[in-house]
Amino acid sequence: MPPSAVAVIDVEVQRAQPPYERILVPTDGSALSQEAVFEALKLASSTGASVVFLTVVEPFQPLTISTDMLESSRKEYERYAEAHAENLLGQACGWAEDAGVPYFAVRKWADQPHEEIIGVARERNCDLIAMASHGRRGLAAIVLGSVTQKVLTHSDIPVLVLRRPPAAATQPGTSNVEAGRPGAGIG
Repeated sequence: MPPSAVAVIDVEVQRAQPPYERILVPTDGSALSQEAVFEALKLASSTGASVVFLTVVEPFQPLTISTDMLESSRKEYERYAEAHAENLLGQACGWAEDAGVPYFAVRKWADQPHEEIIGVARERNCDLIAMASHGRRGLAAIVLGSVTQKVLTHSDIPVLVLRRPPAAATQPGTSNVEAGRPGAGIG
């Protein structure tokens, strides 16, 4: 009878990488955008990811439909916009601290917010963009455009979209995730 052979196998166990390591979360301060911040923080907390908060301030335009710009001089608008952006980012960073999620905040000035969203996601090595969509349709979507739609169209980074279902549009605090629906939509 031949001697017993023992095979020694050297196995390197690799832990599965979390699905996301860094999530970009653009915010404009709207209620729906704030809900997207909360949902992104839940996702980041559950996966061990960090978040990058971004707010994009549009430069002063003398010919505009924005009431903030129509009612202000360039200096007044820029001062107000700067303070508002700082407030938005400060609030989001506070929520991240409360959730125990590592964060970084970025403020940009740009005419085309979708380009800055994609650019910052690339610069900060984000592997997901999580953002809200207001669900504008018809003429409002044509006239105002959709930043979310443009990000979806031009980004090579995955985009998670939070959109309020039509029935919940009048109920603050209800998102697709909370309603049991996938949070993907274009608006």
